[in-house]
Amino acid sequence: MRYSDEIIDEVRQTNDIVDIISQYVHLKRSGRNYFGLCPFHSEKSPSFSVSPEKQIFHCFGCGVGGNVFTFLTKIEGISFVEAVQELAERSNIQLPTIQNDVDTAKEELKAKVYKINEFTANYYHENLYKPESKIAQEYIKKRKLSNETLKSFQIGFSGKFDELYKALKQQGFQEREILESGLVNKNEKGQYIDRYRNRLMFPICDVRGRVIAFGGRVLDDSKPKYINSPENVVYSKGRHLFGLNVAKKGDIKRLLIVEGYMDVISLHQRGITNVVAALRNSNDAKSGVAIKKTHRTNNTKF
Repeated sequence: MRYSDEIIDEVRQTNDIVDIISQYVHLKRSGRNYFGLCPFHSEKSPSFSVSPEKQIFHCFGCGVGGNVFTFLTKIEGISFVEAVQELAERSNIQLPTIQNDVDTAKEELKAKVYKINEFTANYYHENLYKPESKIAQEYIKKRKLSNETLKSFQIGFSGKFDELYKALKQQGFQEREILESGLVNKNEKGQYIDRYRNRLMFPICDVRGRVIAFGGRVLDDSKPKYINSPENVVYSKGRHLFGLNVAKKGDIKRLLIVEGYMDVISLHQRGITNVVAALRNSNDAKSGVAIKKTHRTNNTKF
């Protein structure tokens, strides 16, 4: 996919670089420019300069610099095209595209999978509060997770056999889109079966907050303990970190990388919000990070 030079220039001009960088770096005006601590290397004295006149940034310490697109690609680890799309979305600019039929079909499939994932995350989260989800509710109480935490990470609970598949069909999604999402499998008898059944569900989001995959934890002695989404048109495991979409809402200079979903969530609830987890394969071993127990009151109500 590519965009015309004219539309790229429009997106750049409608996104003031000072406004964008201020969402990630604390800036102070000094003369004609703004200065702050560089987010790309460790420093004690501000050497990171942003020019509102030239609409560029430059760090005199590590040498990194560029325009608003450069900054966003580096700070969020996304591609140039994704940076254009994110900034266009912030400015309510509708992006025309120049692409072939194959690209168009792929983008349409990606859009459908994003919608399927979004619906599924809400579906699982609402399911967590139902009477038949008692096993998940007991686990939540045992781990002392608050309602705020459940909502921040949109934690949910998956149902039985083909409940999600039926719900997705009722929403009008087609088999090809559903199978591409990795949330449903088709067996040798032609039956559509939910990948996740009776598991505590953790939606995995990209830095823009879009649900791209899921992790599911078993709540009994079944194996494997964790099942994760396969890679597909919207999900590439090596490019993402669990919890980054939540961590970036705070004032973060460094990230603490832990091993599992619950490690991130437990630390976040205890006030350590600059924490993320590497994404693992379906059969990876359970997390080995020890979390110190606390006696915080659990306010979760079911």
